[in-house]
Amino acid sequence: MTIELRWMVSQSASSFHAAGASCRGLALLNPSLAEAIAEPARALSNEIRAFRLPEAPFWDHLAAMSAEIENDRELVEMALRKTIAAGAIMPTMVHGLAARVADVEAAVERVLPELVEEMADQADFLRDQWKARGNGLLGRIAELTDPNVLVPGATVMLVYPVLGGGGGAHLATNRVHVETVPSDPVEQLPEVVRLAWLLAQLNVDLPIFSDRIHRDRHPLIASLALLPPALAAGMPDEWEPCSRENIELALATWHVDGPAGVDLPEIVGTWWETYSASRPPWSVALAALDQMVRVGTGD
Repeated sequence: MTIELRWMVSQSASSFHAAGASCRGLALLNPSLAEAIAEPARALSNEIRAFRLPEAPFWDHLAAMSAEIENDRELVEMALRKTIAAGAIMPTMVHGLAARVADVEAAVERVLPELVEEMADQADFLRDQWKARGNGLLGRIAELTDPNVLVPGATVMLVYPVLGGGGGAHLATNRVHVETVPSDPVEQLPEVVRLAWLLAQLNVDLPIFSDRIHRDRHPLIASLALLPPALAAGMPDEWEPCSRENIELALATWHVDGPAGVDLPEIVGTWWETYSASRPPWSVALAALDQMVRVGTGD
Protein backbone atom coordinates (compact mmCIF):
# COMPACT_ATOMS: atom_id res chain seq x y z
CA MET A 1 0.00 0.00 0.00
CA THR A 2 1.24 3.50 -0.84
CA ILE A 3 0.52 6.23 1.67
CA GLU A 4 0.39 9.82 0.40
CA LEU A 5 2.47 12.11 2.59
CA ARG A 6 2.44 15.88 2.76
CA TRP A 7 5.77 17.16 4.11
CA MET A 8 5.97 20.48 5.99
CA VAL A 9 8.91 22.24 7.64
CA SER A 10 7.52 24.11 10.63
CA GLN A 11 9.06 26.60 13.03
CA SER A 12 5.96 26.72 15.24
CA ALA A 13 5.72 22.94 15.51
CA SER A 14 9.44 22.94 16.33
CA SER A 15 8.78 25.40 19.15
CA PHE A 16 6.11 23.25 20.78
CA HIS A 17 8.13 20.09 20.24
CA ALA A 18 11.02 21.75 22.11
CA ALA A 19 8.72 23.06 24.83
CA GLY A 20 7.09 19.68 25.30
CA ALA A 21 10.46 17.96 25.54
CA SER A 22 11.60 20.51 28.12
CA CYS A 23 8.46 20.00 30.22
CA ARG A 24 8.99 16.23 30.12
CA GLY A 25 12.48 16.69 31.53
CA LEU A 26 14.25 15.45 28.40
CA ALA A 27 17.77 16.69 27.71
CA LEU A 28 17.88 19.15 24.82
CA LEU A 29 21.08 18.98 22.79
CA ASN A 30 21.37 22.74 22.29
CA PRO A 31 22.26 24.30 25.68
CA SER A 32 21.22 27.80 24.59
CA LEU A 33 17.84 26.53 23.44
CA ALA A 34 17.37 24.49 26.61
CA GLU A 35 18.01 27.58 28.73
CA ALA A 36 15.82 29.86 26.64
CA ILE A 37 12.84 27.52 26.40
CA ALA A 38 12.72 26.27 29.99
CA GLU A 39 10.86 29.17 31.60
CA PRO A 40 8.31 29.94 28.83
CA ALA A 41 7.59 26.20 28.47
CA ARG A 42 7.04 25.90 32.20
CA ALA A 43 4.83 29.01 32.17
CA LEU A 44 2.69 27.57 29.37
CA SER A 45 2.37 24.29 31.23
CA ASN A 46 1.38 26.13 34.42
CA GLU A 47 -1.23 28.16 32.50
CA ILE A 48 -2.74 24.98 31.07
CA ARG A 49 -2.96 23.50 34.57
CA ALA A 50 -4.33 26.71 36.06
CA PHE A 51 -7.32 26.48 33.73
CA ARG A 52 -7.62 22.77 34.58
CA LEU A 53 -7.39 21.72 30.97
CA PRO A 54 -6.67 18.11 29.99
CA GLU A 55 -2.94 18.71 29.60
CA ALA A 56 -1.86 15.96 27.20
CA PRO A 57 -4.72 16.47 24.67
CA PHE A 58 -4.24 20.24 24.67
CA TRP A 59 -0.49 19.96 24.02
CA ASP A 60 -1.25 17.44 21.29
CA HIS A 61 -3.72 19.68 19.46
CA LEU A 62 -1.53 22.75 19.93
CA ALA A 63 1.48 21.07 18.34
CA ALA A 64 -0.53 19.34 15.62
CA MET A 65 -2.17 22.49 14.29
CA SER A 66 0.64 24.97 14.85
CA ALA A 67 2.20 24.30 11.43
CA GLU A 68 -0.87 25.67 9.64
CA ILE A 69 -2.32 28.32 11.99
CA GLU A 70 0.03 31.29 12.34
CA ASN A 71 -2.10 33.51 14.56
CA ASP A 72 -1.52 32.49 18.19
CA ARG A 73 -5.00 33.41 19.36
CA GLU A 74 -6.62 31.41 16.54
CA LEU A 75 -4.30 28.48 17.29
CA VAL A 76 -5.24 28.47 20.96
CA GLU A 77 -8.95 28.77 20.20
CA MET A 78 -8.79 25.82 17.80
CA ALA A 79 -6.80 23.71 20.26
CA LEU A 80 -9.31 24.52 22.99
CA ARG A 81 -12.31 23.66 20.80
CA LYS A 82 -10.78 20.26 20.14
CA THR A 83 -9.97 19.72 23.83
CA ILE A 84 -13.00 20.95 25.79
CA ALA A 85 -16.63 21.93 25.22
CA ALA A 86 -17.09 25.22 23.39
CA GLY A 87 -19.17 26.61 26.25
CA ALA A 88 -16.27 26.15 28.66
CA ILE A 89 -13.90 28.38 26.67
CA MET A 90 -13.46 31.78 28.30
CA PRO A 91 -11.85 34.93 26.79
CA THR A 92 -9.40 35.11 29.70
CA MET A 93 -8.37 31.53 28.96
CA VAL A 94 -7.67 32.30 25.30
CA HIS A 95 -5.81 35.51 26.13
CA GLY A 96 -3.61 33.94 28.79
CA LEU A 97 -2.72 30.86 26.77
CA ALA A 98 -2.04 32.86 23.59
CA ALA A 99 0.41 35.05 25.49
CA ARG A 100 2.29 32.01 26.80
CA VAL A 101 2.29 30.44 23.33
CA ALA A 102 3.81 33.62 21.89
CA ASP A 103 6.51 33.54 24.57
CA VAL A 104 7.46 29.97 23.64
CA GLU A 105 7.73 30.81 19.95
CA ALA A 106 9.69 34.01 20.64
CA ALA A 107 12.20 32.15 22.81
CA VAL A 108 12.94 29.65 20.06
CA GLU A 109 13.18 32.35 17.39
CA ARG A 110 15.72 34.32 19.47
CA VAL A 111 18.03 31.32 19.72
CA LEU A 112 17.39 29.85 16.27
CA PRO A 113 16.49 32.72 13.90
CA GLU A 114 17.31 30.59 10.82
CA LEU A 115 15.65 27.43 12.07
CA VAL A 116 13.54 26.81 8.96
CA GLU A 117 16.53 27.16 6.64
CA GLU A 118 18.57 24.74 8.77
CA MET A 119 15.79 22.14 8.73
CA ALA A 120 15.23 22.50 5.00
CA ASP A 121 18.90 21.68 4.42
CA GLN A 122 18.59 18.45 6.44
CA ALA A 123 15.12 17.34 5.34
CA ASP A 124 16.31 15.39 2.29
CA PHE A 125 17.90 12.65 4.43
CA LEU A 126 14.60 11.41 5.86
CA ARG A 127 12.60 12.02 2.68
CA ASP A 128 15.11 10.04 0.64
CA GLN A 129 15.05 7.21 3.17
CA TRP A 130 11.27 7.21 3.08
CA LYS A 131 11.19 7.10 -0.71
CA ALA A 132 13.44 4.05 -0.63
CA ARG A 133 11.89 2.11 2.25
CA GLY A 134 8.82 3.78 3.70
CA ASN A 135 5.91 2.11 1.94
CA GLY A 136 7.58 -1.28 2.21
CA LEU A 137 7.88 -0.83 5.97
CA LEU A 138 4.23 0.14 6.28
CA GLY A 139 3.18 -2.79 4.13
CA ARG A 140 5.02 -5.19 6.42
CA ILE A 141 3.50 -3.57 9.51
CA ALA A 142 0.04 -4.04 7.98
CA GLU A 143 0.80 -7.71 7.31
CA LEU A 144 1.75 -8.17 10.96
CA THR A 145 -1.30 -6.34 12.34
CA ASP A 146 -4.34 -5.47 10.22
CA PRO A 147 -4.66 -4.04 6.68
CA ASN A 148 -6.92 -1.29 8.02
CA VAL A 149 -4.25 -0.02 10.40
CA LEU A 150 -2.79 2.23 7.69
CA VAL A 151 -4.14 5.66 6.80
CA PRO A 152 -4.29 6.53 3.08
CA GLY A 153 -2.53 9.82 3.68
CA ALA A 154 -1.02 11.98 6.41
CA THR A 155 0.92 15.16 7.10
CA VAL A 156 4.53 14.92 8.26
CA MET A 157 5.69 18.02 10.14
CA LEU A 158 9.49 18.25 10.13
CA VAL A 159 10.79 19.84 13.33
CA TYR A 160 14.12 20.97 14.69
CA PRO A 161 16.24 18.14 16.16
CA VAL A 162 16.22 19.20 19.78
CA LEU A 163 16.77 15.60 20.94
CA GLY A 164 18.88 14.29 18.08
CA GLY A 165 15.95 12.14 16.99
CA GLY A 166 12.36 12.44 18.15
CA GLY A 167 8.76 12.79 17.10
CA GLY A 168 5.15 12.16 17.93
CA ALA A 169 1.89 10.95 16.42
CA HIS A 170 -1.24 13.12 16.52
CA LEU A 171 -4.04 10.59 16.14
CA ALA A 172 -6.93 13.06 16.17
CA THR A 173 -5.56 15.15 13.30
CA ASN A 174 -3.83 12.57 11.11
CA ARG A 175 -0.44 14.21 11.55
CA VAL A 176 2.96 13.26 12.87
CA HIS A 177 5.97 15.37 13.70
CA VAL A 178 9.51 14.09 13.39
CA GLU A 179 12.92 15.66 13.88
CA THR A 180 15.12 16.41 10.86
CA VAL A 181 18.43 14.69 11.57
CA PRO A 182 21.32 14.39 9.08
CA SER A 183 21.91 10.70 9.85
CA ASP A 184 20.55 7.85 11.97
CA PRO A 185 21.53 8.45 15.61
CA VAL A 186 21.08 4.76 16.51
CA GLU A 187 22.33 2.28 13.91
CA GLN A 188 19.78 -0.48 14.47
CA LEU A 189 16.86 1.99 14.73
CA PRO A 190 16.87 4.03 11.51
CA GLU A 191 14.81 7.20 11.60
CA VAL A 192 12.74 5.92 8.67
CA VAL A 193 11.55 3.10 10.95
CA ARG A 194 10.62 5.67 13.62
CA LEU A 195 8.57 7.52 11.01
CA ALA A 196 6.83 4.31 9.90
CA TRP A 197 6.06 3.56 13.57
CA LEU A 198 4.55 7.04 14.02
CA LEU A 199 2.44 6.86 10.86
CA ALA A 200 1.18 3.37 11.69
CA GLN A 201 -0.29 4.68 14.95
CA LEU A 202 -2.70 7.14 13.33
CA ASN A 203 -5.63 4.78 12.77
CA VAL A 204 -5.57 3.20 16.22
CA ASP A 205 -8.23 5.62 17.44
CA LEU A 206 -10.76 4.36 14.89
CA PRO A 207 -13.80 2.83 16.64
CA ILE A 208 -13.16 -0.53 14.95
CA PHE A 209 -9.89 -0.74 16.86
CA SER A 210 -10.34 1.26 20.04
CA ASP A 211 -13.96 1.12 21.16
CA ARG A 212 -12.91 -0.76 24.32
CA ILE A 213 -10.05 1.61 25.19
CA HIS A 214 -10.55 4.93 26.96
CA ARG A 215 -9.69 7.78 24.59
CA ASP A 216 -7.12 9.20 27.03
CA ARG A 217 -5.09 5.99 26.63
CA HIS A 218 -5.24 5.83 22.82
CA PRO A 219 -1.84 7.55 22.30
CA LEU A 220 0.03 5.30 24.74
CA ILE A 221 -1.58 2.07 23.52
CA ALA A 222 -0.96 3.07 19.90
CA SER A 223 2.72 3.77 20.57
CA LEU A 224 3.21 0.49 22.44
CA ALA A 225 1.20 -1.73 20.09
CA LEU A 226 2.92 -0.55 16.91
CA LEU A 227 6.40 -0.76 18.36
CA PRO A 228 6.99 -4.54 17.91
CA PRO A 229 5.67 -4.69 14.32
CA ALA A 230 7.73 -1.62 13.42
CA LEU A 231 10.84 -3.27 14.85
CA ALA A 232 10.04 -6.55 13.09
CA ALA A 233 9.56 -4.67 9.81
CA GLY A 234 12.59 -2.43 10.03
CA MET A 235 15.39 -4.06 12.01
CA PRO A 236 17.76 -6.66 10.56
CA ASP A 237 16.94 -10.24 11.59
CA GLU A 238 20.27 -10.63 13.36
CA TRP A 239 19.24 -7.91 15.83
CA GLU A 240 16.36 -10.07 17.20
CA PRO A 241 14.01 -7.11 16.83
CA CYS A 242 11.48 -8.07 19.48
CA SER A 243 13.89 -9.12 22.20
CA ARG A 244 13.54 -7.38 25.56
CA GLU A 245 16.82 -5.57 24.92
CA ASN A 246 15.65 -4.09 21.65
CA ILE A 247 12.19 -3.21 22.97
CA GLU A 248 13.93 -1.34 25.80
CA LEU A 249 16.19 0.39 23.27
CA ALA A 250 13.22 1.47 21.14
CA LEU A 251 11.20 2.70 24.12
CA ALA A 252 14.15 4.83 25.22
CA THR A 253 15.22 6.02 21.76
CA TRP A 254 11.68 6.86 20.70
CA HIS A 255 10.91 8.52 24.06
CA VAL A 256 7.85 6.48 25.01
CA ASP A 257 6.67 7.54 28.47
CA GLY A 258 4.74 4.90 30.39
CA PRO A 259 3.07 4.86 33.79
CA ALA A 260 5.49 4.94 36.71
CA GLY A 261 6.50 1.55 38.05
CA VAL A 262 5.22 -0.41 35.03
CA ASP A 263 7.62 -2.82 33.31
CA LEU A 264 6.73 -1.81 29.76
CA PRO A 265 9.38 -3.96 28.03
CA GLU A 266 8.03 -7.06 29.79
CA ILE A 267 4.42 -6.20 29.06
CA VAL A 268 5.03 -5.33 25.39
CA GLY A 269 7.23 -8.37 24.80
CA THR A 270 4.79 -10.79 26.43
CA TRP A 271 1.84 -9.24 24.64
CA TRP A 272 3.52 -9.42 21.23
CA GLU A 273 4.58 -13.03 21.75
CA THR A 274 1.01 -13.99 22.63
CA TYR A 275 -0.42 -12.00 19.73
CA SER A 276 2.05 -13.49 17.22
CA ALA A 277 1.19 -17.02 18.31
CA SER A 278 -2.61 -16.66 18.09
CA ARG A 279 -3.20 -13.63 15.79
CA PRO A 280 -6.55 -12.50 17.23
CA PRO A 281 -8.32 -9.52 15.62
CA TRP A 282 -6.27 -6.37 16.05
CA SER A 283 -9.02 -4.74 18.12
CA VAL A 284 -8.93 -7.67 20.56
CA ALA A 285 -5.15 -7.46 20.75
CA LEU A 286 -5.23 -3.73 21.47
CA ALA A 287 -7.80 -4.20 24.23
CA ALA A 288 -5.64 -6.95 25.75
CA LEU A 289 -2.58 -4.69 25.74
CA ASP A 290 -4.59 -1.91 27.36
CA GLN A 291 -5.71 -4.31 30.05
CA MET A 292 -2.15 -5.49 30.69
CA VAL A 293 -0.92 -1.91 31.09
CA ARG A 294 -3.79 -1.04 33.44
CA VAL A 295 -3.15 -4.15 35.54
CA GLY A 296 0.49 -3.13 35.71
CA THR A 297 -0.52 0.21 37.19
CA GLY A 298 -2.92 -1.42 39.65
CA ASP A 299 -5.86 0.29 37.93
